[in-house]
Amino acid sequence: MKKTILILLLINYNIFAQGYRYVDSIFTPIQSYTDITYATAPELNAPYLGESSTHSSELKFNLFEPQGDTLNNRPLIIFAHGGAFISGTKENDDMMEFSRIFAAKGYVTATIQYRLGMNAASSVSGERSVYRALQDSRAAIRYFKEKAATYKIDTNYVYFLGSSAGAFMALHNLFMNEENERPAGSFKISHIPPTLDDGPDLGTLDSIEPQYVHGANADAIISLWGALQDTTLIKTTDNGRPVLLVHGTADNVVPFNVGSPFNLPVFPPTYGSNPINKRMSNLGFEKETYFVPGQGHEFYGVSNGNWNPAPNAYWDTVVTKSTYFLWNIHKPTADFTYQNSNGNQVTFTDQSIGTDAWLWNFGDGSSSTQQNPVHTYLNGQYTVTQKVFNKIRSWDTTSVTFSIIVNGIGDEKNFPAEFVLEQNYPNPFNPSTTIKYSIQKESQVSLIIYNLLGEQVEILFNGIQSAGYYSTKWNALNFPSGVYFSQIKAVSVTNNVIFTDAKKLVLMK
Repeated sequence: MKKTILILLLINYNIFAQGYRYVDSIFTPIQSYTDITYATAPELNAPYLGESSTHSSELKFNLFEPQGDTLNNRPLIIFAHGGAFISGTKENDDMMEFSRIFAAKGYVTATIQYRLGMNAASSVSGERSVYRALQDSRAAIRYFKEKAATYKIDTNYVYFLGSSAGAFMALHNLFMNEENERPAGSFKISHIPPTLDDGPDLGTLDSIEPQYVHGANADAIISLWGALQDTTLIKTTDNGRPVLLVHGTADNVVPFNVGSPFNLPVFPPTYGSNPINKRMSNLGFEKETYFVPGQGHEFYGVSNGNWNPAPNAYWDTVVTKSTYFLWNIHKPTADFTYQNSNGNQVTFTDQSIGTDAWLWNFGDGSSSTQQNPVHTYLNGQYTVTQKVFNKIRSWDTTSVTFSIIVNGIGDEKNFPAEFVLEQNYPNPFNPSTTIKYSIQKESQVSLIIYNLLGEQVEILFNGIQSAGYYSTKWNALNFPSGVYFSQIKAVSVTNNVIFTDAKKLVLMK
């Protein structure tokens, strides 16, 4: 029995000692696999001699892991370099650094090589190069799902980040996902201008070897200065896979709006992040954006994926936004209620979502790992924190502050002299913010969020609260950017409104 208890204690220690996994760098990243083949496919010869001049190419990857990690099911991020489909490697500085950074946060990361080559003077050849890369992205995802046990990957969380050409891959992986969406140039074609050579049929979306039978769409993507062939590819059936779009508004390589890459009319127009964002907004898709006015292509300090001369401040911003974008996808949601119905004994009821482990800090030096603990307090004010974890050890936390008075005995100096609704912090915020308020005397209290139209969007609290200081968190992950209002109302036991106030909240995604 003692041995069993010790094992359980060690398991709990491993869970909670991982702290803020996926947000903070808590591991040492190691490059555990180098030049591993994920697929074999026909690649154009270099120099370009025509669409039929190919050789069999082994497509390879480098893989990074968190050193010493004991978790057997971890999310995967696949990184794809830029280079206009004619240059670049899986060793590009930015992709290697991304791989190290996110492995340190607890992800499995892989930077992949995909097929290059095209005739820069042919729009059809360009179209075929994008389609080949799309096939490669799907092959990589199928491979990692097939080898999930080897690399300790949870196949429910496979993400894809691409830069420039790699972002074309990511976007088309998500939205060109049916055979009837294949571009005309991907089929057998004759006399391709301007060289008038022939091109073989490139095959179905999943035709390259090995043909592992798995879903080949990423669960979420990050597109750095990418574009789509056409926004009509974005269909209502594509919803459910979040997208982060990053782009400079003055990009003259991959236009932010609609235009030809490099401003060369030989290339057909592509649809950049701005029209993609508008299309997704119109369809109600889950997405985030980071659009930087006046910035051009690869604005975080690289040229063709390599430091020029070093990462700048935008690099840190992109890393941070990517970090929280992904964490918000796979984290659980912390939430609880409490009831003080027996003197100084408080019952806590877990209301969290997607959780399988709990850590409570009762605010008086005591803690618990029970799901629904009961705790006994002395008179005073306490801040209780719930931290929750799911099976991949992603986490969330929330806190509530309250006061305990037993039989009216207590130091009244510790309790509010008036009702107060404080300004939320942070503000603006994304995706969550903390709202604090003070209750002067026991009241029926409601704390409700409204939008600009005055429509109620969420009830944060509605019930009896004793005199004290309170804190709650509003998670607006599923709400659009905009202005909201938090409104508090306190009603006395005689049903008279004794306090009401509202504060403006700005959600900025």
